[in-house]
Amino acid sequence: MSNFRTVTVKGRQFRVRAGDVLLDGALANGVEIPFDCRAGTCGTCMVHVSKGQTVCGETHTQGMIYACQARVVSDLDVDVEDVPEIDISKARLVGLREVAPDIMELMIAPEKKSISYLPGQYFKFTFAGYPARAYSPTASFDGRIGGRVIHLNIKKVRGGRVTQALGSGIRPGHRLRIQGPYGHAFLRPGGAGRLVLAGSGTGFAPIWAIAAMALRENRSRPMVIIAGAKKLPQLYMTPILAQLARLPNVTIIPTVEEGPINHPSIRTGRIEPHMPTLTSSDVVYACGSPRMVTALAGMVEKAGATFYADPFDSAPPEAPSGLIGRIRTLVARRPPEPEPGRDGGRGRDASLDPFERALSLVPKDPIDDDLGLRRSEPRRSPAAERDHALSLVRERAARGDPAQLQERPRRVAGEMASGHV
Repeated sequence: MSNFRTVTVKGRQFRVRAGDVLLDGALANGVEIPFDCRAGTCGTCMVHVSKGQTVCGETHTQGMIYACQARVVSDLDVDVEDVPEIDISKARLVGLREVAPDIMELMIAPEKKSISYLPGQYFKFTFAGYPARAYSPTASFDGRIGGRVIHLNIKKVRGGRVTQALGSGIRPGHRLRIQGPYGHAFLRPGGAGRLVLAGSGTGFAPIWAIAAMALRENRSRPMVIIAGAKKLPQLYMTPILAQLARLPNVTIIPTVEEGPINHPSIRTGRIEPHMPTLTSSDVVYACGSPRMVTALAGMVEKAGATFYADPFDSAPPEAPSGLIGRIRTLVARRPPEPEPGRDGGRGRDASLDPFERALSLVPKDPIDDDLGLRRSEPRRSPAAERDHALSLVRERAARGDPAQLQERPRRVAGEMASGHV
């Protein structure tokens, strides 16, 4: 029996020895498979095996393997999804603001007119004078995605060489290099099945990018968004959640691990207990801690649903990134609370709790303006609009059991997408 196996990748054939790593064999034969970390965590090199067998490199998505870990044991037919090419671009930081304690929003303008990526992918960002870090672009708070400016949500890490420099060593005008895109947890176009999107901490950034693009593509697609934070002040995405609560096909579930919580619209605990009852037609995206991703993977596998995930690993303080392609989310030291009337000019009222304060930042009709959603009722004043959004959040959160919460009219099975979308 020959010790060699024939591998076909997107119509190109090559030969490798039995037991060789698929990615190594492809690259040695001049066949390109996108990759980044080579450790089986970033997901960039995930491919679909349509025929044949490999060992190792299994993923949480049925039929998909990590090419950097999988070893060839038989002849293979491999499919690689079409994704934007990995490229390097120069850019400049054009905006920087705090959206919650220790959470910053960055606005970055590439020198190129535009950079191609899919919602949910990530880039390596190298600020001049600092080591590279990986972050996922997100939609702006008003629902806009793409265009000339890349938006990032970044948590400051205690002792972090990059994040602790934001606002001091790294300010608007700072030059940087962008490399990518990478990652496999991106939105697949054309899907009709219910989207279940779970993001903890700044893992909400790629989740919001996926949600904004999915609503633009199909504004009636059923969607559940579970957004988690450690503490209430870190639930920085409440302006977005309040706007999404107005959409009849979207259910939002904000969760906070540590109390006290005095809002009926916000649940306590981790994300996992608040997941809806899953079905095989659901498409689940998870971005956050490896613990959360692993727990959701088991739930998805049991239901037979489709799963895409981007676990956020932590980098040791004061050390360069060992696994490029991971977003750093360590618990950071919280800065002192501003004194009443001394909020640094950001217009925050210290008498307001964090949730009400976040709602005060909701821009005028953001999702309506960007996604073209039609309004069936007369336009309200900004204050009335915020009150209405908050009432919708509370109304949905007060309906009780999370499994019952998600039971909604669905299309007939023949119209639902199954598998990869």
